[in-house]
Amino acid sequence: MRKYDLLVLGAGSAGMNLIRPLAAEGWKTAMVEARFPGGTCINIGCIPSKTLISSARVMQSARDAQKYGVVVEPPRADWRAMIGRKDDLIGAMRRGIYLNLQNNDNITFYEGKATFTDSQTVEVNGEKLTAEKIVIATGARSAIPPVPGLKDINYLTSTSAMEMQKLPKSLLVLGGGIIALEFSQLFARVGVEVTIIQRDERLATNLEPEISDEIRRVLEKEGINVKTGTNISLVGSEDSEVYVVDETDKGQVTYRADEILVATGRAPNTEELSLEKAGVETDKRGYVVVDKDFKTSAEGIWAIGDVIGGKMFTHKAWHDALLLSRYFVKDEKIASQNRLVPFAVFTEPEIAGVGMSESEAVQAGYQEKIQHFSFSKHGRALASDKADGFIKLVLDRNNGGILGAHIIGPEAGEIIHELNTAIHFNATVYDLQNMMHIHPTLTEAINSTAWAE
Repeated sequence: MRKYDLLVLGAGSAGMNLIRPLAAEGWKTAMVEARFPGGTCINIGCIPSKTLISSARVMQSARDAQKYGVVVEPPRADWRAMIGRKDDLIGAMRRGIYLNLQNNDNITFYEGKATFTDSQTVEVNGEKLTAEKIVIATGARSAIPPVPGLKDINYLTSTSAMEMQKLPKSLLVLGGGIIALEFSQLFARVGVEVTIIQRDERLATNLEPEISDEIRRVLEKEGINVKTGTNISLVGSEDSEVYVVDETDKGQVTYRADEILVATGRAPNTEELSLEKAGVETDKRGYVVVDKDFKTSAEGIWAIGDVIGGKMFTHKAWHDALLLSRYFVKDEKIASQNRLVPFAVFTEPEIAGVGMSESEAVQAGYQEKIQHFSFSKHGRALASDKADGFIKLVLDRNNGGILGAHIIGPEAGEIIHELNTAIHFNATVYDLQNMMHIHPTLTEAINSTAWAE
């Protein structure tokens, strides 16, 4: 039995950003990872997908070059080179994490699957570990819906789609959330015929309705076939193709393609941890149940990151770790509830948001006021031929307080940070009006939105 001050299960963003500061404080720590250090973000999520999205954006820019008075040959996707670029980057980042772990005398790194044998003991590769504090940070993976026939075919997930060595000619995307939006545009831009099959009546139902409408318009303009309000009864394969059967009011409609990508959400990595032996409670979907201090139902065990559900973003997992590390080291009170959690979707145009939606503001009892500004009226966006989209502010009509901000437009993931800062420091729309912005910049659109009526 090896004993530690802290044992972290999972070497992703949550786990890594928790263990490093505690090891720096002299704690004797251990980390267990079943696959690769770096977690979803570095290995199979944010970084590899954005690397490929960047390649697809370059290809789209080459297609659009003539709009700018630049003549180029029609572009061709070298998918293997794109995959190679992604693999080289991920390999270098992964090696860096390994070296950091190996060179830290206060961190012992175990590669293998962790299972609880009781509330104080974890077994890894036949070796038993115990710690005063145990933190579950095992993350999440692609969720596979119980659609008849799906388990019997070779479907793609966001992970396996980025490992294909050859592009399909056609692709069905099952789902309409963030992953579905990003991957649909990515593959369409490198020459794949893409059809999105979404159960809900609109894409990305967590977004503002008008943003869902706008991204649908953009995707359809790029040639993506979008089907919403579907009722899938069967998935199968026939003659080297996959097919999906949609039960419509007018009868069955069948969609066919070379491959199908399942992008219907996430599921927690908890089923192999034997949490019942530790007395750790999970919800009906398998996510670890925690209180506002990230404590589980078992004494001495906490959980952070995607494994606890909610908003699954790398920056939120990192912030979970920041709060818990301060609690462990300085006994600071954790304020995990009602945090401002900004988000971005890396389509083009990008989508980003922070704070309340319009419907949330109404439900909370605010007398809300909505202000929009279109990038079609913005000089820098027009000059760059990136004028799709708009900024939407959700305001408190009584005092001009900024309740929420939502953007679809060029560099939305960058622009949102000014509005995130404004909400964090309780700025009002009048403060945004009085701030001087550089002209011509994309961020200047915030000032224009603040003055819009």
